[in-house]
Amino acid sequence: MSAWCRPGWLAVVGLLMGLAACYPTAKHVTMAGDEVSTAEDRIGVDDTFDVRVYGETELSGMFRVATDGTVDYPLAGRLQVAGLRTGEIQQLLVDKLKDRYLKEPQVVVTIKDRNSQKITVLGQVSRPGQVGYYPNMTIVDAIASAGGFTGIAAKNSVNLRRQVSGKIEMHLFPVADISEGRSPNVMVLPGDVLVVDERVF
Repeated sequence: MSAWCRPGWLAVVGLLMGLAACYPTAKHVTMAGDEVSTAEDRIGVDDTFDVRVYGETELSGMFRVATDGTVDYPLAGRLQVAGLRTGEIQQLLVDKLKDRYLKEPQVVVTIKDRNSQKITVLGQVSRPGQVGYYPNMTIVDAIASAGGFTGIAAKNSVNLRRQVSGKIEMHLFPVADISEGRSPNVMVLPGDVLVVDERVF
């Protein structure tokens, strides 16, 4: 009989499967985030992005999206960019520049500041309020952006609140353990609210 088929191994496999079932929270948040993650890479009002046009320094630079969702771009005039992904903005600029000004424009667009997308961090942090979101931001990053925990924070009991399909979902996460590598990290999304309670003495 193969070693993998012995009763002892079957017991170990069963135990591991049972342990995996005890940790649904982080997996659940990841799944819920998939429903809204498509909004992450879209440009919004007050966001800034960098444009690089190969060999054309006067067409390269940083641009901020105005309150009407537009930017003023050299040679192309006012362009509506709010709601577009970086690749779509890149193609828009290529189309505007091609033939009229440049034969084969090579354009790269990179998001710099996502001022339109915020995470709210409340409770026992040094600077409670809203912090700017950026792609692949984690719960540890969000707490750090708010100045970190106060001395009386319940570091292993951080409440993450997220609206999914019109309903508010809430999950508690051990951020201190996450910071020290004892628990898996958790991705946050624009609109999330983190609440850090006071530690019970």
